[in-house]
Amino acid sequence: MVASLSDLRIMGADTRMTWYVSYVASGDVSADRAYRATRTFSDEGGAKEFARSRFEAGDPTLIAGTINPVSPKRVIPSAAISEWLDGDLQGR
Repeated sequence: MVASLSDLRIMGADTRMTWYVSYVASGDVSADRAYRATRTFSDEGGAKEFARSRFEAGDPTLIAGTINPVSPKRVIPSAAISEWLDGDLQGR
């Protein structure tokens, strides 16, 4: 049986994920072959909370941003994660 669009809404599948955080999933950020993973979030606050936990655990490779078609598009590179988490990065 195939679920209809209305069935998916009932199951909560229409929650829009608008932010992502990409991180090293292998646990060893210094390894030659680090495997990346991405988690998605419905808002910037959730993305920041997750990114903060990874950042405080020592992951220097975090990348965050908005998922298309969210506008304006935002990408926070690893070098700016600390500023973003502190709220000093304003819409750049």
